[in-house]
Amino acid sequence: MPLLDILEAPVPAQKRSELRSHHSTRDARRRERLKISLPVHVRPFDARYAEIEDVAQVIDFTRDGLFFRTCMPHYCLGMRLIVTFPYGDKVSAHRRMLTTVVRLDRFDDGSRGVAVRVLL
Repeated sequence: MPLLDILEAPVPAQKRSELRSHHSTRDARRRERLKISLPVHVRPFDARYAEIEDVAQVIDFTRDGLFFRTCMPHYCLGMRLIVTFPYGDKVSAHRRMLTTVVRLDRFDDGSRGVAVRVLL
């Protein structure tokens, strides 16, 4: 199944209820996350920071958002980003999205996890 078809696939009602029962009440996810490891190109939407670019690694994603791991420290909650996913020379279809940062995590090795929600 092509990646973009996976992005568009809705989660069946039975699976949604299973997901809700397995997650805490703080989990705001509306769709099942697909675990995958692909590169993503990220840059700030704000033109003042146009020189900052990051190629990070996606950990999981849905049509509504994605979570990636990076060593770059400049991300903050509410920051708007232009995300190209999937990214790379061997990818036949790139999708560019306007996103906003909704969660930041810190990993033991010093890298950060960044969760973004797709706006456009």
